[in-house]
Amino acid sequence: MASNKNTVYIAKTMSDVMFHIKTVPNLAILGGCTSVNEWPASSLVIRNINDFKQIGLHEHYAEFGSAVTLSQIHALGQKRIPSVLYEAIDTIANPFVRNIATIGGNICAGGIKHTLFSPLLALDAQLEIISLTDAQYIPFSKFVIVPEKCILSRVRVPLTDWEVAVFKRLGPEHQLTDESATFTFLATTQKGVLSDLRITFCSSIVLRSRELENTIIGSRLPLSEKAIDLVAEKANELYDGAMAEQADAKPNPMQKDQFLNLLRTSLNQLT
Repeated sequence: MASNKNTVYIAKTMSDVMFHIKTVPNLAILGGCTSVNEWPASSLVIRNINDFKQIGLHEHYAEFGSAVTLSQIHALGQKRIPSVLYEAIDTIANPFVRNIATIGGNICAGGIKHTLFSPLLALDAQLEIISLTDAQYIPFSKFVIVPEKCILSRVRVPLTDWEVAVFKRLGPEHQLTDESATFTFLATTQKGVLSDLRITFCSSIVLRSRELENTIIGSRLPLSEKAIDLVAEKANELYDGAMAEQADAKPNPMQKDQFLNLLRTSLNQLT
């Protein structure tokens, strides 16, 4: 399908994908196209590739092809996927949109980070990136953008049991705007000691710091108010630093307060 300004290619096989990636410059890869506001000059729709529509459930992880729809993942239920991922999908748009939107599109969409970015970052998901010569998994924490001449093929999500799992979405309900943000908090304990902790906050910035998490991992529970104050103070500094580093980030004092309040509330759940 083509016009005098835009060309849209429809891939039917992996060979089609590789051919177009190799031969078409500045090619945009699209799935369900629900996040497309302006069509690129050249784009390739991959939602019909069978390899990208597969779901694999294993003992320690779930694996989703990049063209798997959000409704397909949601339909697996909270007992088969992490609760924060299920809850995050539940807040996205409406069932009609979720029937079309894909996990790959949610991850790769430009602008403000979409809803699944925060829980996938907290869960230490991995992304399989295919190039013209090989395929390799990268940690979600290292992901910024799919490199040129490459494609996101699979998302691997660890199936870890968390004693405390919190997902919150800020901003307009079921809409994505400049006011939107997502917060994820995961924690597990062992014999009254905090053994692991994950904290993420995503909006126009991406905030996750293993240094922050390590400040209280190993602490005996419940946490003292002093310990929580120290974590909140460090989180405040990290938020300001992330905002300063992101050139196009828009300062939002209310959003920052919401993040710090959610963090305190979540920490107080640890007993």
